[in-house]
Amino acid sequence: MHYSTFAEANKDCKRDFPIDIETKSVNTHQLQQQELVAFLYNRFRFGIFITLFISALASALAYIELEIQGREHWIIGWFVLLCLVLLGRWLLLQKFLSIRNKSYFPYQQWHDWFLIGVIAAGLTLGCGAALLMPYITTNVQIILHAMLLTMCAGAIAYLSTSLRVYIAYMITIMLPVTIWLFLQMNTGSFVLSFLYLFFMIAGFVSVKRMHELVNDALYYRYDNETLIEDLQRLLESVSKTNKALEKISTSDELTGVSNYRAFRVYLEEVWRQYRGSNLQVSLIKLNIDYFDEFNEHYGQEAGDLCLRQVVGILGNQVLQPDQMVARLHGAEFAVLLPGMSGEIARLVALEIMQNLAQQKIEHVKSATQAFVTMSVGLGSQAVRAESSARELLVRTDTALKLARQRGRNRLEVLDG
Repeated sequence: MHYSTFAEANKDCKRDFPIDIETKSVNTHQLQQQELVAFLYNRFRFGIFITLFISALASALAYIELEIQGREHWIIGWFVLLCLVLLGRWLLLQKFLSIRNKSYFPYQQWHDWFLIGVIAAGLTLGCGAALLMPYITTNVQIILHAMLLTMCAGAIAYLSTSLRVYIAYMITIMLPVTIWLFLQMNTGSFVLSFLYLFFMIAGFVSVKRMHELVNDALYYRYDNETLIEDLQRLLESVSKTNKALEKISTSDELTGVSNYRAFRVYLEEVWRQYRGSNLQVSLIKLNIDYFDEFNEHYGQEAGDLCLRQVVGILGNQVLQPDQMVARLHGAEFAVLLPGMSGEIARLVALEIMQNLAQQKIEHVKSATQAFVTMSVGLGSQAVRAESSARELLVRTDTALKLARQRGRNRLEVLDG
């Protein structure tokens, strides 16, 4: 059977990935905050181009108006200033993308730099629009208002992970124009100013809710603090003595393969290490059909022997050091296959089922066959910049549920 050359290109990649004992303390909060900051920077490139495009369009309209008045140099100077601000933010983005170790970085410092850039861009846009309003016609003013509101609405998509950043952007870009409208002291300007205020309140409420949802999603992505606390204890033990590693087991006691916690840690490490590379990762989840009935009828000792036989079959398919077999819980197992396409992983899953059938382990209490069988779910997904390991887990869990619902002793595949 042909396997990907992924492992050959990464010979040093081990199932128990290398641990740097000099790494600073890791906790759930830090992982969440790093993810939020990375979200801001990874989607900022699109925001720069949108800002530049809308600003160039507004500048062209304003230039036509100001040229008649002999003030066209104002708009040229403003546009140059905006370009310099955006250039500074672009250089900051490139510096962030060049960070080699994304598993730890001073997220607060990078967040503050991003916030400063947002405030600078917002003030340039907002104050520039407010200063420009008295010198342009009503029609152009309406177009300018529409552009400002559009930019604030569009920013929700890529600034919602930081409530503080979005509020700063919204206030700096909209408040100067709102104040100018109030100072005009006429009915039309009052209506527009209240519209701006309403939009700011609505934007705040929307982003606040989205921010809460994103934080909740990150919490479930990292499961719970127990996973991180165990990893932290592992790091502390390595720094003291290698013998202490024996106290923190990452193996299933009965079968000897990796346990659920080690599986989750390694899966997240694969995603962080290869994020944005489009590396294909396949995950097979297998559940022994009617295993509770098997245990009740044949006894726990026979059940334990059955689990070990299944692990032996799974282990025969794991031929590369970057691949992993894990017992998740009870009679459910996982085979993680980084660098393997869904088509090849499907052949692996079918071979596992065939090898189990050849064993002919008696199971008279099974509703599918007189022998032990498996329900198998397969998920496959590319490690893109915007994807997460949780998506692969959900896809594979869904495939396994379908296999169980559709009669068991079958394979269901959901590719990403």
